[in-house]
Amino acid sequence: MYDAPIAEVSGACFAGDRLVLVGDCEPVLAWATWAEGPGQWHTLDVSALPGAPSDTGQFEAVEHLDDDIVVILCEEPALLVAVDLRAEQIVGSWHLHVDLKGLAKPWAKDPNSHGEGFFFGPDRLFIVKEKKPAAIVEFGIRGQESIGAPRVGTWRPPADGELSALAWTELDLEDVSDVCVVGSDIWLLSDKARCMQRLGDPATALPKHIEKPEGLARTPEGRWLVAVDNTHGEGALHVLDGTGQYPDTDR
Repeated sequence: MYDAPIAEVSGACFAGDRLVLVGDCEPVLAWATWAEGPGQWHTLDVSALPGAPSDTGQFEAVEHLDDDIVVILCEEPALLVAVDLRAEQIVGSWHLHVDLKGLAKPWAKDPNSHGEGFFFGPDRLFIVKEKKPAAIVEFGIRGQESIGAPRVGTWRPPADGELSALAWTELDLEDVSDVCVVGSDIWLLSDKARCMQRLGDPATALPKHIEKPEGLARTPEGRWLVAVDNTHGEGALHVLDGTGQYPDTDR
């Protein structure tokens, strides 16, 4: 178990050997070199960077795109922001637009249950909607055809602007708080059910005292990192073995 340098961690990913975190309390990125645990932390106020959108909103998830670039998902307004960690610059931003039948109304009705996580597909972006209903929503450039079932691939970011919902798939979880890709497998994290689930498989319960799990990532050594949403970041980062339980030495 490790402390996080930010409050209310809401998303986590690995960018090579760097663990990257976001929280929904303030618009800050935090990262540290990982060597079976975090080293010295660095933080960056994204809202203070030149070109930052005026409506950044809550940070809910972060994923590594390539090299030093990570992409942040903001919940309300629904927005993606790409940041170069080394240059400390914003290099792209995209608003998310939803007008699909059966999804447009629940998306508009509850702004606090927009995207909680995302992953890259073949020239598409998949956003995981939190609840009511929990769903995976495929986004692309307006006019593109859906690629069908959600799958992992390489996303080539378009020019700044807007991404439109192309299709959506309802999930069998009551809520989803993050998503993590391992190879071609898509793993979902649920806050209310306190479980992990590989898409299409039964759920795996998390250790009982992990409460409010909000971030899910796979460490370079092949363990799970679960980040919890707490007030001060103390003890917010839990490292589990490949089965989703504490390693024997940590029990």
